[in-house]
Amino acid sequence: MAKTRDHRASSQFIDTAHIYLKAGKGGNGCSSFRREKYIPYGGPDGGHGGKGGSIWLEASYNITTLSELACHPHITASDASPGKGNRKDGANGEDKTVYVPCGTVIKRDGVVLADLKTHGQRFMAAKGGRGGRGNTAFKTRFNTAPKISENGEPGDDYEARLELSVLADVGFVGLPNAGKSTLLSAISAARPKIANYPFTTLNPHIGMVSHKGKSFAAADIPGLIEGAHDGRGLGVMFLKHILRTKLLVHLVDPCGFDGMKPEKSVRVIEKELKSYHPLLAKKMTILAVNKSDLPEAAKVLADLQKKFKKREIFLISAATGKGVSRLLDHIIRVLPSIKEEELYQAASESAPAAGKPVGSGFKIATDADGVFMATGVKIEKLIAMTNFAQPDSWDRVRKIFRTIGLDKALKKAGAVEGDLVRIGAREFQWSDASLPAGRPSKFAYKYRKFDEEYGN
Repeated sequence: MAKTRDHRASSQFIDTAHIYLKAGKGGNGCSSFRREKYIPYGGPDGGHGGKGGSIWLEASYNITTLSELACHPHITASDASPGKGNRKDGANGEDKTVYVPCGTVIKRDGVVLADLKTHGQRFMAAKGGRGGRGNTAFKTRFNTAPKISENGEPGDDYEARLELSVLADVGFVGLPNAGKSTLLSAISAARPKIANYPFTTLNPHIGMVSHKGKSFAAADIPGLIEGAHDGRGLGVMFLKHILRTKLLVHLVDPCGFDGMKPEKSVRVIEKELKSYHPLLAKKMTILAVNKSDLPEAAKVLADLQKKFKKREIFLISAATGKGVSRLLDHIIRVLPSIKEEELYQAASESAPAAGKPVGSGFKIATDADGVFMATGVKIEKLIAMTNFAQPDSWDRVRKIFRTIGLDKALKKAGAVEGDLVRIGAREFQWSDASLPAGRPSKFAYKYRKFDEEYGN
């Protein structure tokens, strides 16, 4: 019997995902010379490689969960084509766009890269590598026939963490069975599951509320219990979803929960919010005693008004609609005056990658085997884009090392003739020999010998 694919995983509400991004590699440059009959001095005509495809993340209100990315975490953009002779540049790789829910935060190594809050907002999560230059780019009046071309630059390749924090203006909080889902379904088109037992709601639900010409988004957060910020119950999974809300409506069950009196339940929830994040303690919170049709509701309201004299408390019934309109009147009156907090501050675009120095700088270190390691953004990119099959490229790299002071730094760090130096994915034998004019350097020869020996 044929097996059928299980689609249940993709339908779950998933608010975190680890994805693996690999942008396209740039195309290699071409080293060629024009050779046509009756045309002397053809000269170099190698074209440049194309640009590798980039990966974009775009926010869309048509998506509400990260389940698709959690099930298919590997995202790859296409490589570019290499350059060709007759100055023909390679084709660019195709960019790839991945859609995520509004409210998705992109992190790398714990650093926030972007916060996609609005529909259509885009972020280049992985940049495609630039194309390598053909030998036409290296032609000068001193070198009219260069035999140098570059490899394409590798595209960004890393693991990112996506975190979804739902976007809502108002969040309904409270102990389980307080009537949060009932209230949301009564004032919006959202249809969360409603039942007479605790923890009915397992996922946050968002509904658009329209009242007297004003509208706002409201979110029903699954029931919190004491110790939620430490992982008890489901609260720790969903507390982050109320961080973005401007206003909280704390629903109180007059019957209490699990033997807890309503007055204590208010203090428990507020303590949990404060313990999870200091920002939640600063948010405006409206108290609303639900289930006003119950006999004990009026007494609970009076008790809460005595304990919390400076706060306005509403008596409502989400099931019958009594008092709900007055609550909504208050919400649309105070909501416009509440300033939105900037919760996730994206890192500067100019910030260096973790552990990498800025610009053309580099760092020298040694590993446990005594191999010298030179690390730096530009120096590693130089090695990745150097075509070591071309003898002239070896001397070019050697001259660059001299110019930027790498040789001096290695010598100062204690490197001697024959020591291994690792830069990026390659290892070389270091030599302090000078560059002879008109022939490959001793340094370059030793690099080639080492490279051939280890099959790189």
